[in-house]
Amino acid sequence: MPEGVQIQGLCRFSLPCTGGFKKYHESLEDRRAALYAPKRLDERTLWFEYVFLPPLRAQTDADFTMHLVLGEDFPDPWRSRVEAAIRDVPQIKAHWRAPDDHRAICRDVLWGGRDATRAVVAEFRLDDDDAVAIDYVQQLRRSWNKVGRLANFHGRVALDHGKGVVLEAQQDGTIKPHVFNTQCWSAGLAIYLRPEDEAIVMDFPHHKIWSRVPFVNLTDSVMFIRGDHDHNDARTPFAAALPVPVPDGDIADVIQRRFAIDFPAFRADWQALVRG
Repeated sequence: MPEGVQIQGLCRFSLPCTGGFKKYHESLEDRRAALYAPKRLDERTLWFEYVFLPPLRAQTDADFTMHLVLGEDFPDPWRSRVEAAIRDVPQIKAHWRAPDDHRAICRDVLWGGRDATRAVVAEFRLDDDDAVAIDYVQQLRRSWNKVGRLANFHGRVALDHGKGVVLEAQQDGTIKPHVFNTQCWSAGLAIYLRPEDEAIVMDFPHHKIWSRVPFVNLTDSVMFIRGDHDHNDARTPFAAALPVPVPDGDIADVIQRRFAIDFPAFRADWQALVRG
């Protein structure tokens, strides 16, 4: 009898495709040019190296897969930087894909990663400037025994870890951190599915997932980071979040403890990059 929880995440890193973006482009070539603009890739790669990767490298439960999906023509020197950065994180599987429908690419990657011998798969999504806490995988595995009782007829149930940090990049190159309680943001939100389920996490718009499946929101621990800067495809919904007071002097310690991120170093390198 199948046992255990498989956990797999999906990150699309500047992936040229049709669909999947809120910002409109006249053609695929226009989209590719916008995604591969050198200034944009310099900035996104810095977020990837400093924010996205460290907590995945430090996960307290190493039994997971993060599918990193990039264009087959992702340019150097950024391709080499990404390949070097993930070399010591065996859980990250890079997929270099030709342009296609966004949903079709994601479905192919996630279906291809599923393990039919597991009882359930937990799928989550991150952008390349997001992060999850170092115990996120562990918490997803442990939580199944509780939230699984709420699964619907199809075996689906969503778990939202709704306390997180927004790193807001200011125009002057500084980064202002905020701690919020949220609901249905994409980072920190996972859905449990049967391995044979035709659905994937991308089939459930994060802000509407509560209307599609049973849904649990937890805010006991800081569990995600969202990057906020000029290159976001969608703006951060600050008005829909509840601020959590954290003294300014404690925020770097929270980020280090929960995400293994050197916030002062990231803030300094970001400022140097933005200011040129």
